[in-house]
Amino acid sequence: MAMKVLVVDDEMMICEWLQFCISQNPSCELTGVAHNGAEALEIFRGNEADLVLTDIKMPVMDGLELLHALRALNSRVKVVMLTAFSDFDLVRQALRDGASEYLLKTEMQNDTLQELLKRTEQELNFFKGKDDSNIENASQVQSVVSRILRKGKELSRDDLDKLHECNIRWRNNGLFALAVWKKDMVKNGIIFPKESQTRHVAGFDYTDRVYMIVGNFPRTLSVMEKSRQLTEYARQVRRINECMVGVSTITDEMQKIAFMTRQASCSLAEGFYTEEIRLYEPRYSLVELLLKIQQWKSEITEVRVRLHQAQGAGRHKIIKDFLRSAREEKILDIESVCKLCIDAFDLLEFEAKGAHIELQDADTLRSQLAQCISVRDAEQVIDILADQCNLKPVSEAPKSKNIQLALEYINANYAKQLSLEQVAEQVYLNPDYFSRIFKAETGQTFVNYLTDVRMQHAIRLLENTALRVQTIAQQVGYYNASYFSTAFKKKYGMSPYEYRRKGK
Repeated sequence: MAMKVLVVDDEMMICEWLQFCISQNPSCELTGVAHNGAEALEIFRGNEADLVLTDIKMPVMDGLELLHALRALNSRVKVVMLTAFSDFDLVRQALRDGASEYLLKTEMQNDTLQELLKRTEQELNFFKGKDDSNIENASQVQSVVSRILRKGKELSRDDLDKLHECNIRWRNNGLFALAVWKKDMVKNGIIFPKESQTRHVAGFDYTDRVYMIVGNFPRTLSVMEKSRQLTEYARQVRRINECMVGVSTITDEMQKIAFMTRQASCSLAEGFYTEEIRLYEPRYSLVELLLKIQQWKSEITEVRVRLHQAQGAGRHKIIKDFLRSAREEKILDIESVCKLCIDAFDLLEFEAKGAHIELQDADTLRSQLAQCISVRDAEQVIDILADQCNLKPVSEAPKSKNIQLALEYINANYAKQLSLEQVAEQVYLNPDYFSRIFKAETGQTFVNYLTDVRMQHAIRLLENTALRVQTIAQQVGYYNASYFSTAFKKKYGMSPYEYRRKGK
């Protein structure tokens, strides 16, 4: 029986292209095309699809709302989110809410889509009651295991049952995860020590960069002995394969294994900055790591907002400064770091095309960036692109002392009712003259700069506190919550309420 596919997008050309690609696959049947979530839901109720390809941002009902409605109707339907912009906050929310995966429209090619269709069909067939003993496609099982263990949260009973169906046999004792860079794997995969009490449970592609191994220790070993053997085992894997190895702590609870895979990945991520071939053990406890990940995501969200606000050399400087601070702080959420680099690359490339600058090997550079396993490689690719874009370095600070003092005053007093005349008076300049040199030295008008400062503080409060939007407005200098909401939406394309809701 053919796999039923429903296409949902408010762009006619995207819909037509998807229809064409799906028509080339004899294993697929198009059940309908909708241009918003409400239309899609109506089609789905009449002819239930196996796979829904949906845009995120649409009128009437957006992709996230459609996802929630589909999950309420049918927990088995596969939902893949399509996005025309690198907004990974929305994508992350969709994945948390049950989307299978996502595709950037800028990266969609026929072969990529056909691969997605084939992979989805295999997963669907796997869970339609087929005899597990006859499953021969190891990549199919890997895909299911990877999707479940990448969740980064405690596994549900349904998750554990699906892993059991994949013939994953483990027990509540001595579970751990071990991560290596996929680029470091030899042609035949990872070579493991021959003599070890470790029992391999599963191995799978955790991300585009990381390969993950999950293992068990015997019940008979003490806690101390398990810890000692894990360290020794990981060191042997590193030595035999001459590669970096990141390892997790040990848990006796199967539900927590997804946390272990996240921890192992973050341990390996330290090698992204050091580039030393050695064993990387957890830098933080699991509780500390989960808190750190939220903090890093907040920082990266703020940088992403600034990237979209800036232009040209300003964008280049923002991503360079971020990578420098990421190296110093050792931000271990490498996938988020690398996705931010891709965002910066895409924005610089888009701007170059708008300026009719002909870039050389842009696709190759982007591929290198997508696969990089060191911060040095990421910086080099972005620098090469910036050179092709003829970007001149941005001055680290305004040249005049008066403007430096003005910026310091604004950043210290942004919550007050500031005016250009007030700030000019603080730095002993004529308001007209101050306005001219402020824009010349910062590249922004006084009002735009003050708005940026206030909005950046508002973003932090929305993400990290439960304060009411009206209270946040007052704390960043807006005593009219309606005006604050209007200004916020003008800048970010959504209201403060929508921003907070999408970030949950």
